Amino acid sequence: MEDYLFEGRMGRFVKTELSRDENRQVVRRLLAGSLRAPSQTQTDRSSLAGRGEAVRYDEAFRRTEAHLTDAHERIQRERQLAAVQWASLDGHPQARRLILVRNDERLCHWGLFDLLLEKSREAVEADAAAAVGLAELALAVAERLDPGTYGEERIADFKTAALAALGDARRRAGDFAGARLAFQQARINLEMGTGDLLEEAGLLGGLVKLLCDLGEYGKAAQSLEKASALYRRIGDAPLTQVKVPRPEKKKDGEERLEDWKGAAG
Repeated sequence: MEDYLFEGRMGRFVKTELSRDENRQVVRRLLAGSLRAPSQTQTDRSSLAGRGEAVRYDEAFRRTEAHLTDAHERIQRERQLAAVQWASLDGHPQARRLILVRNDERLCHWGLFDLLLEKSREAVEADAAAAVGLAELALAVAERLDPGTYGEERIADFKTAALAALGDARRRAGDFAGARLAFQQARINLEMGTGDLLEEAGLLGGLVKLLCDLGEYGKAAQSLEKASALYRRIGDAPLTQVKVPRPEKKKDGEERLEDWKGAAG
């Protein structure tokens, strides 16, 4: 009965036909109703809205899962293809390899890039010249990757990694000028990439070694500190330990070198 009377008052309330006291009563009832548990109708509507939202989330998750599955399968196919293609490329001189990579679209995919980069890093200590050639091939592949498939920023990351590997290989081969140029180009591509902190830390670690070889110990120490800070920021352990000689002055003004220890990638 109370609800029926309230409904009648609501019609008059809308038409502004109530007295001041009656208006206050209706407003108090409305406010009280807003704090009470929702009606069955409201609950049903909320339930339908919730189910609709859940359906949309489910669809989004299914699309994401399908995308990840497709990406995983593509990576596996590219890895398998890369192994076959490298077996064919391995028998050619470096100049021929570069020509093939730059002119055959079938060789321009992430799988071959990743394989070449890994082989360059593995070879750098035992055969620096071979590591240089492999890094050049990896860079040539990265330069021809399809932005529509991999994305321009991610391709810039790939180029950064290839140039960093090339810089380190050239350094070990004694080509310090070429190594410096590679690291400079890697820095440019890093700025164009996704902002991957691990890539930046690795680049700085390689630069530290070059600066030490060049005797630029102050710059090496600064780069080392930046690399260490990045590794701490991303919660990753340093990859290697590097000793950076740092010049310090004796009381008589002569300079001497002391080992300055730190972590570098």
